Amino acid sequence: MNAFGILIHNPDDRVSERLRRKYESDRLYEISSTTILLRTTDLAEDVAVTAGIKGEDRFVTGIVFKLDRAYAGYASRSLWEWLQLAETE
Repeated sequence: MNAFGILIHNPDDRVSERLRRKYESDRLYEISSTTILLRTTDLAEDVAVTAGIKGEDRFVTGIVFKLDRAYAGYASRSLWEWLQLAETE
């Protein structure tokens, strides 16, 4: 299972709505209105299309990063547990 970081320039509720339609809620972790994490086996390009960042019906500007299990910082325990699931699934 891969973890992706989805970053958009300006908040747009349509991004999270589209992601929730395709992916189960436990696969998404919304950090802010412009930053969402996702666990999936999909390719980064597919995630970008679903989010509306890429493709024929794109409507936001942003980027999708594949996370490589190297991260550090100070955050809630739930975030670290969520990231750990990507390593074990």
